[in-house]
Amino acid sequence: MSGDTETTFRRRRRVVDLPWTVLDQVHGSRVVTVEEPGAMAGEPADAAVTALSGAALAVLSADCAPVAMSSPEGVIGIAHAGWRGLRAGVLEATVQSMRRLGATRIYAVLGPCIHPCCYAFARQDLAEVEARLGCSLQGLDSRGNLSLDLPAGVGAALRAAGASLVGTSRECTAHSSGLWSWRAQSTQRRQATVIWRS
Repeated sequence: MSGDTETTFRRRRRVVDLPWTVLDQVHGSRVVTVEEPGAMAGEPADAAVTALSGAALAVLSADCAPVAMSSPEGVIGIAHAGWRGLRAGVLEATVQSMRRLGATRIYAVLGPCIHPCCYAFARQDLAEVEARLGCSLQGLDSRGNLSLDLPAGVGAALRAAGASLVGTSRECTAHSSGLWSWRAQSTQRRQATVIWRS
């Protein structure tokens, strides 16, 4: 095992000492179902769901929206939703996959992501996301340029899927000194958002 790999495992164990499923995120709508703790790790997908205890599901982000979901039945899910994922329907697909595992009410929490103050956006790309979600996601960045309101897009997609957004981080990844941001830093580093059942 390489030193980098061992460091990664040590860091994960400090968060939660369970097998992690971390995906090869591709900015699409594929959702994998984890049927054994740690299974499906490295799969090309942007969301994972499970009804298992003892499994940790994680996404990595540095501006895109990490969304953790749970249900009273113990079904959990996690999704990585950038603008391409919103356009592709990754959040709706995650909710549907959780329902197939028996979830009824689904509650979601949005982690830190980029906010419209820092997310200048091309008009055509914005129009495509708005057409998919049927609502205005237009904002202005700190320089007065057209921008995308990613948190509003997450909320709209979850409402359309019948899930409840019950918590939202107010932190903008591009503004926070304690978070990684591709837009602000051009960094390859990412923060992890993790959900698990003990």
